[in-house]
Amino acid sequence: MDNEDYKKQAREIINELLGYSYSQIFDIAPAEQKLKDLQSLYPNSIEVLIGLMLAAIMLGNRQSALELSDKIWNIGGEISDFFELIYTDCLLNLTEVKKAGILLQSRLANIAANLEFFYMPMAKYSLLSTNLNIISQISQYPNVDELEFPLFDFANNHAFDATSKDFAAMMTVLMNEAKNNICAFDYNLVNGYFVELIFFTDLDIEQNQNLLKKIDEKINGYFLSMNRERMDDIGFKLLNIKNHLPWVAD
Repeated sequence: MDNEDYKKQAREIINELLGYSYSQIFDIAPAEQKLKDLQSLYPNSIEVLIGLMLAAIMLGNRQSALELSDKIWNIGGEISDFFELIYTDCLLNLTEVKKAGILLQSRLANIAANLEFFYMPMAKYSLLSTNLNIISQISQYPNVDELEFPLFDFANNHAFDATSKDFAAMMTVLMNEAKNNICAFDYNLVNGYFVELIFFTDLDIEQNQNLLKKIDEKINGYFLSMNRERMDDIGFKLLNIKNHLPWVAD
């Protein structure tokens, strides 16, 4: 198998993974094994390692995914936009925000040229890094997705005043409490104005409920200490990783 063939095969397996709900363990595991078989032939292939990292995340194996992340980072090298997109999203899923920011730096320097393909990691990075100015900038471009308007409104309402610090404080509380269990991150837009940040963890329902209660209590304590009302257009949800839907809808 030549160089391009194994990259093509890795991409095909990743595309297969992108079509699975994360509850489909009996489909994800064989795809992961195909990547492992490919890795035995090409142990330092970044493309194959990125596929394995994605599979580890889908199976809720946070520590394994982190180890693969470090290995990929240390190998380095040029990769196609497709693999860069997958790797960047995987980094954000694991809340490795600093690494994702380094990868996205050139993309964010030219938003117009990268908006169509890299919109989602740019938006997720903006939320995780609490740099809402990025989403605010994106909202100014023509032909943006109207479905994203509630997110744009949220960013424009909070990027340029003291509430940006409140949002950052909320995210700090969440990360301090939940970071070690987070396997994936996404957001949902509710009722045209409410932004719900969804963190998929390796915890069960009761553990997630208890953790979210603890997070809410600390966030409420922060706003009480600041003598301000809690922001009413942002919220958090913790779900087990098996609740994650496919990247690619049928």
